[in-house]
Amino acid sequence: MRSRARPRNRAPPHRCLAHGRRTPPLTRQEQPMGTSSTKDRLVEAALRVVAREGISGTSARVIAAEAGVNQALVFYHHSSVEALLAEASRQVSARRAARYAQRLATVTSFTELSTIARQLHDEEHHSGDLAVLTQLLAGARTRPAITAALRDNFELLVEPVEQTLARLVMGTALEEVLAVPELARSIAGGFLGLELLDGVVTDIDAGPFDAIDAIAGVVDLALQAGVIETAVLRRRLRSARS
Repeated sequence: MRSRARPRNRAPPHRCLAHGRRTPPLTRQEQPMGTSSTKDRLVEAALRVVAREGISGTSARVIAAEAGVNQALVFYHHSSVEALLAEASRQVSARRAARYAQRLATVTSFTELSTIARQLHDEEHHSGDLAVLTQLLAGARTRPAITAALRDNFELLVEPVEQTLARLVMGTALEEVLAVPELARSIAGGFLGLELLDGVVTDIDAGPFDAIDAIAGVVDLALQAGVIETAVLRRRLRSARS
């Protein structure tokens, strides 16, 4: 008499989100193929949603629908919507910092620095990054993970500015009197402020950058003519502080 073959264990069918039913969290066995690409799709989807819907209209459901994936994957890859938005902000800032570094690498004068700053401002005005940044800043006060990410992101933008300033003042009278790290933070913060104002105030013209161009030109001329002397600057600084 033949013995019956034991039935094979079959994996339970995957439940999907349909008819308002809750989708259970994914297990390790249910991890989809190409998880890195799925994670990237979620980040890009989050950026599009934030730019289109604003921070208040961003949710796991909307992001998942934008990415075309199961809602549970948002929490599988990023633990929370806040963590996903923090990662999205890091990627945006990393792209911006890389763009800044590439454009500033060839700058040899303060006039060129001002020109590049104007060009970057115009480029970012037409990109979606500015809209995303504005919304993330608006929601950062109540979202600690986003606040921490934005703080780190700002330092990414300061670094190429600081490197450029250090190169421009090297060997000049300004090298000994300028606090380059602090100046770089001030410039990066001012540039960020102009970008944010440009996103909410529609009647801002080229005035601020024209003023910066004029100051940069004066500094370049003074350095080339040897007008700025270290001893004079030190005396002026001491008298200004006293």
